[in-house]
Amino acid sequence: MTIAAIATKLNIPKATIEKESVRDFLERRLLTVETELFLLANKYGVRSIGELDNKIKKGFIHETSESREDFFKFDSLEAKRDTLYQLIKSS
Repeated sequence: MTIAAIATKLNIPKATIEKESVRDFLERRLLTVETELFLLANKYGVRSIGELDNKIKKGFIHETSESREDFFKFDSLEAKRDTLYQLIKSS
């Protein structure tokens, strides 16, 4: 079923459905990213990429291929989270 057909059946403007759909999509993506960040943060006992970097530099976390991979994933997820926040704010 198309958005136009749904809009007609529900007597809602197509633009309203599109806008709400985009916002819901972004919020679901944000929840997924935040969940992944939460899991990584708990794994290393940190709240941000900065804290993780500090713990690695101070030797509290040993640098391994896994921790390096997690570091880059953490950094990427934080960037994606920030982008999603901005998109939601502007939608």
